[in-house]
Formats: sequence, structure tokens, C-alpha cells
Amino acid sequence: MGLREGGVCVMLHSGSRGIGHQVCTDALEAAGRAMRGPGGVKLVDKQLACLKVNSPEGQGYLAGMQAAANYAFVNRTLLAKGARSAFASVFGLDPRVDLAMHTVYDV
Repeated sequence: MGLREGGVCVMLHSGSRGIGHQVCTDALEAAGRAMRGPGGVKLVDKQLACLKVNSPEGQGYLAGMQAAANYAFVNRTLLAKGARSAFASVFGLDPRVDLAMHTVYDV
């Protein structure tokens, strides 16, 4: 990973700022409605609700979670750019070339 004694490691994290939670909440409500439909299943706990991936509700859930992941990815990208800019400003060096500031992991 390029870590070494005496070096500096900057760790950044950004979630979806509640978007993922809202998507999940909405999907659980939709799943509950779908499961109560004709031939449905009675749930003992709404957290056990599920959706068929190819159903409109399942596709809506996947699209919502993709949007939340995209939001988090862009936030991390902007945070990394800000960190690199701060190091460049303080040290007067190119953060990628002179300081070897590279992203180690990003999903």
C-alpha cells in the first residue's frame, strides 16, 4: 500500500448522507406491500421483507442504491481532491508526483 514508518496516511470516508437509509426504508415499505399482495407472505418482522430483483420494486431499489453509491463516490473524490490541494498549498509540492498521494482503495 505504500505505507512506511514516518509517512503520513490520510483516510477519507463518505457515506451517502442518509440516502442509502432512505432507499432501504422505501424499499422495505414497497416489499411489504408486494408481499401482502395476492398469494403473499405474512412477515413476523418487516426487516425480513424481500423483493424479486426483476420486479419494478426490485429495480427501483437497485437504482436507488446505485444512486447512493454514486453520491458517496463523488463525495470521496472531492474530499481527496481537497486533501491533495491542502498538502500542495502547505508544502508547495505536487501531491501526486512529489508526495506520492494516491488513492489506495475506492469502491
